[in-house]
Amino acid sequence: MKTKKEKTIIITLLLIILSACETPISLTIPDKKSTKIIEGWIENNKPPVVVISQSLSYYSTISLASLLSSADTTAIVKVSDDMGNTEQLKLGFSLDHLLGALGKAYIGNGRTIIGQPGHTYTLYIESGEKIYTAQTTIPLNTVQIDSLGLYRQFTDTTATLRVFFTDRADSYDCYRFFLMIKDLDIYFSQIFSGTFDDLTFNGLSASYEMMRSPATNLTISGLSREERENYNRATFRNGDVIYVKSTLTDKATQEHWFPLQTDISMGMNPFLTPGTYPTNIQGENVSGIWSGYHARYDTIRYDSTTILR
Repeated sequence: MKTKKEKTIIITLLLIILSACETPISLTIPDKKSTKIIEGWIENNKPPVVVISQSLSYYSTISLASLLSSADTTAIVKVSDDMGNTEQLKLGFSLDHLLGALGKAYIGNGRTIIGQPGHTYTLYIESGEKIYTAQTTIPLNTVQIDSLGLYRQFTDTTATLRVFFTDRADSYDCYRFFLMIKDLDIYFSQIFSGTFDDLTFNGLSASYEMMRSPATNLTISGLSREERENYNRATFRNGDVIYVKSTLTDKATQEHWFPLQTDISMGMNPFLTPGTYPTNIQGENVSGIWSGYHARYDTIRYDSTTILR
C-alpha cells in the first residue's frame, strides 16, 4: 500500500512526463478565395431580377454596411428569351431580396422581357474580366392549391399554416414556397424546408406545414426583446394577414435551394457560403442560381373564422 506522499510524487512525475510529450500545434486557416454569388430569377408576368455580390470572409461581421460593400453594382447584366428579345437590366429596387430592398438589384424595365410560362430565358453577366451564363425555363403549370388552413393548439394562441395541394401526375414537379406577414416582413421570405420535388407523392394530394423563417435579422437591432420575439416567431398570431407565394420551378433550382435551406435551418449564415451548392451558372469561381418560377399568390387572415382545431 502506497502512502499518500508516494501517490503525490507519482502523480507529479506523470504530469511532468505528459507535459514533456506535448507538441505545440500551429494551425493556419487558409484564406478561401471570395466567390461570386449570383441569385437571379424570372417569374410569370414579371421582369427578371438579378442580385450579384461577393461572398464574405468566414470571420466577417455581418452588417448592412458589409452587405452593401459586397454588392456588385458595375456588372453588365443581360437577359434573352427564346423569342429573340434581349434586355440589359438596370440597377433598382426589388422587395424580393435584402440587397434588392437596398436598391442593389439589376431589374428589367417591365416591357422588353416579361416572364411567360413555358418559355426559356438566358442570363449573361460581365463582371470585371469574368463572364457568367445560365439558362432556366418557367414551368408551364403552377401549384394547384386546394386550400389553406390555420391550425391552433388548444393550449396556445398561435397557429400554424398548412397548404393543401394536388400534384400533377403527368410531370416531374419542383416546389418552392414563400410567405410574408403584412407589416412585419419587408419581402417574401423562404420557409423552413420549403423547397422539394414530387418524387414521393407524384400525382397525389399532399399537404405541407409552413413554418415561417424570418428573412433577415439585420433590421432588428433597435427592437425591444418583445419585438424581437415577435419578429423571429415561426407561427402566426391573431390579426396576422399572411401572403403566401407558391411556385413551381426547375430541377436546378430545387437542387440548389434544398441543401442550402437545410444548412440555413441549422444556423449557417448564407452570406458566408462555406459550403458548395449545385448551380446552373457557368463561369469561374461562382455560386448561386438562375431560376424560373411559375408563381401564384394567396392571402389568409388569422381570425376566428379562419382558425381550425
